[in-house]
Amino acid sequence: MTHGLSMMIWKVLGVLALLGGLAGTSQAQVSMRRVLMSMPDSMAPYLNHSMMGELVEFAERSGSAEVKNKLEGTTSLDTLTAEYASLSLSQVVRMEVLLLQRALGDTILCVVNTYRGPEPESTVRFFDATWQSLPGDALLSPVGLGALLHRPDTMSVEEYQRLCRMVDPCLIAVSVNPGDKGLTFSLSKPLLSKEDKQALDAIVLQKYVKWDGITFK
Repeated sequence: MTHGLSMMIWKVLGVLALLGGLAGTSQAQVSMRRVLMSMPDSMAPYLNHSMMGELVEFAERSGSAEVKNKLEGTTSLDTLTAEYASLSLSQVVRMEVLLLQRALGDTILCVVNTYRGPEPESTVRFFDATWQSLPGDALLSPVGLGALLHRPDTMSVEEYQRLCRMVDPCLIAVSVNPGDKGLTFSLSKPLLSKEDKQALDAIVLQKYVKWDGITFK
């Protein structure tokens, strides 16, 4: 190998190492503190910037915190880690934020909002690190009723169909599993008696999906 070619290879390797270092620096700048402090007002209308700052500051010290929100109720930051936050925005609204590293090298946000009425119902949305909305279908295939119901071999088609008709309205709750970057989808069962809920349990499934750096599957 000539001296000139050897020098060129080392220069290329040096540039690649520099780019890798810059990418790592960019990733390090995406912290949960920064994400929460830059959250748009439309995402948490109960809070202003000062209230969110107070929540984050106290939660970083003790692991959780609460403030009186703009509606004179209580908003709490129940869990705060480097990649996950759980907020009780009000008595009935919960928000979970999960930082996801992508194979592309950037960080995106998975935000799960759950309305805790008689039975919980959730929405899942995705954003980049600056809270710009991302198309969800490319990151998570829609989970519908068909994925959460299953007819056992011992159950007749007629009985299965009878139980399926009980699912009205169809409400789906989502819980975040921050340790392994997973989401669990569960069917809520509102407007049913205790006996009907127990009967429905025979055909109800949960669906679990896990982040692989590109999508949930």
